[in-house]
Amino acid sequence: MDEQQDHFAAWDRECLDALKALGKTLGQMTLYKIGHPAVAATLKIAEDNIQQALAEAPKGAVLLLLDQGKIVANGRIVGAVNSLPNSIPNLFKRFKLSSLTFKAGLTNAELATFCEMSASRPDASNSDAKSYLEQHGVANILVNEATYAIMSTEERQAQGAGGTPMSDLASAAEAAVASESVEAIEQSVAQGEIEKTIAVLIDRAVPDQARRAEVLGKVIELLKTDIEKRVEQVTRAIRAEKTVIENEQARTTGVLTNMVEGVVVVDDKGKILMMNPAAEQIYGTTLAQAAGKHLIESTGEEHVVTLAQNLAAPTGEKAVAPEVQVASRGDEVKKTLRSAGAVVQNEAGKIVGMVSTVSDAAKYKEVQRMQRDFVAHVTHELRAPLSSIRAALEILQGEVAAKLQEDENRMLATAMKNSDRLADLINSILDFSKIESGQMQVYPKKSDAEKMGREGVDSLAAWATKKKVQLSLSAPPNMPPVMADYQRTVQVLINLLSNAIKFTPVGGTIAVRLAMKGDGGTRHIEYSVTDTGPGIAKDDQNKIFEKFVQIASGEMHVGGTGLGLAIAKALVHLQGGRMWVESELGKGAKFLFTVPVYSGKDPTTPEQKPIAEKPLPWWKKLLGVK
Repeated sequence: MDEQQDHFAAWDRECLDALKALGKTLGQMTLYKIGHPAVAATLKIAEDNIQQALAEAPKGAVLLLLDQGKIVANGRIVGAVNSLPNSIPNLFKRFKLSSLTFKAGLTNAELATFCEMSASRPDASNSDAKSYLEQHGVANILVNEATYAIMSTEERQAQGAGGTPMSDLASAAEAAVASESVEAIEQSVAQGEIEKTIAVLIDRAVPDQARRAEVLGKVIELLKTDIEKRVEQVTRAIRAEKTVIENEQARTTGVLTNMVEGVVVVDDKGKILMMNPAAEQIYGTTLAQAAGKHLIESTGEEHVVTLAQNLAAPTGEKAVAPEVQVASRGDEVKKTLRSAGAVVQNEAGKIVGMVSTVSDAAKYKEVQRMQRDFVAHVTHELRAPLSSIRAALEILQGEVAAKLQEDENRMLATAMKNSDRLADLINSILDFSKIESGQMQVYPKKSDAEKMGREGVDSLAAWATKKKVQLSLSAPPNMPPVMADYQRTVQVLINLLSNAIKFTPVGGTIAVRLAMKGDGGTRHIEYSVTDTGPGIAKDDQNKIFEKFVQIASGEMHVGGTGLGLAIAKALVHLQGGRMWVESELGKGAKFLFTVPVYSGKDPTTPEQKPIAEKPLPWWKKLLGVK
């Protein structure tokens, strides 16, 4: 109890000292203006004393009353009025103050404004202290915000020391603060500022100013969580409906994309909006090229278009026109395959599948088999006599070459060269036939990447030297081994190099480079063959990998089967790599392909487990099979 009494006594002195310093400041202002050093010094002392009293006051407010010669602060008698400078009682009397309240957050500027009002000459404009303070933005000094009844001596003696009970006066102080808080809350609500409203409520509920920011953060977080929860509840049904629509769209798109039959979507004018890959193949064009054109404009001699006359959806009770128009640019349309299909829908009318029958499928497969058998039979039959011819020419060259004249030797060399070309042609046809039928096999194993590159370059070095073309090989040191079929990879390099030598002019250069690419589990070695030939046009770069396709570069056109690049690309794909070309007209061409790096997890005898490519749809795209 003694400690508590000492605490209250100290607080009483702080309140009394604050009023004394404030009175002294008002006395100084009768001689000097507010900015004078003497006034500023006493004003600072008054501010410090008030701040100390506020720091220990309940609810962050100090309510001051002058009653019957006593000074009452928050319901406690802290001193006598006659101990104060006369300026303080005169202040209460002049402005008819029933109470004077200081709130936490009080600033020196607010206290200075209050002192200027108190020291000003009386006139009509400053007679209302409350209005004056509000007009000058003083929010932490309140006047006449609380009242208390003057009791008789008997009543005061019954309740305690002379004056209103401390509990009543404390309630009056709280009421003053509450009134200000209510006004602030009503103002923030009227302005629609929820965060400011919450902050005002927290200021009212949390006395400790240090904890207000923490409480505000937690309340905002709880509000955010609650809003997110309510939004989640409201949008759950919308998201479910969206997912259903997206799933139906994905399913329909997947069905249309993979349908055997082509699907073309047009608008009410008959202009093309969408085509699936099958329709693009039928029309021989892409959606990018056909979009916006009328369907009949894209019709070729091999097409028949049946289109409704009335494409727009009828409105009201108007019936749709049943007439159709049939268009074809060819008088006789020949069809080798005819198909019939049925769309599969669910009960809601959504497309979920497609049933198709191909009437001539068996005949088509039989034709394909007969074609493969014929090619295999003919090429095998040609190889035997060709081998005999080649052997005879070698014997003839070895026995009688020295006895022949120059023209005769030249004819013999030409015959051997043509026999070699014919052997290469037969081997290419056989390789392509195996690839097309899915019977081509590769035997990947741990191989030296640089050694394969060197063998490919050395194989054609003599030809390059004869044509006066500079041929080079470069590879970084310490390259890891690759997982590749050694002979087939060398075959790919020889194919690319032979094309480069054919199209590179005299004095040109061909560079073979090896580079390490990728990281982690996707590492691979990249081979590139760069020449200084005429280059390849952008439109032709996708065609050169199709079967039986040869592109004339500039004014040059070199003979061949048109199978070399198709075979090379297929061999690279079979080994898990890829091949592509980079070129511009007049700036040479650069062919690139990749081979995976050896991982050490492959069987030690890969010859026992050949990799055979099954007939897959992508081969048709790769090799141009219709």
